[in-house]
Amino acid sequence: MSGLSGIGVFWAFSSILSAIISCIGYFMPHWITGRMTFQHPGKTSQTIPVHFGIFRRCNYPAIGDDGKLTIIYECGRYTEFSDIPSVSWQLATLTVGVGCCLCFLVALTAMFGVCVKGVVIPTVARTAGIIQMCSGFLMGTGTGIYPNGWDSTEVKQACGNTSKSYNLDN
Repeated sequence: MSGLSGIGVFWAFSSILSAIISCIGYFMPHWITGRMTFQHPGKTSQTIPVHFGIFRRCNYPAIGDDGKLTIIYECGRYTEFSDIPSVSWQLATLTVGVGCCLCFLVALTAMFGVCVKGVVIPTVARTAGIIQMCSGFLMGTGTGIYPNGWDSTEVKQACGNTSKSYNLDN
């Protein structure tokens, strides 16, 4: 049986739950939702929903094989780190990603402590708590930095030309 107290077991399960939620939030492209007007060549204009995540985008314009601008109706990651629209979003990608990894590491250690007696000794528990605090700080810092990139061209296309840092304007 587990060497953890009832509070330790609660901590382990809440840690794994928060790690899963954090990682899902990190990978989902629905941090910003806007609408972009797209003019089809020779046709009427069309307004499409656009979604942004920390390093993903859904329903985005691209140059097709025929050399014409077209809309890709799917979610995709930026092909290179430098393709992420702003330095703020690049920093947010790193800080939130590292925070999620640390959160998951602590959660797995805690769950291992539920299954195996003697894994989570007081020193390990204190260290895990400090790592969890650092993880939360990193994720909070990343989500705080993210709105600084709202003045990028892509966000202005989706949310209005007057969008600026910390103001989406829609």
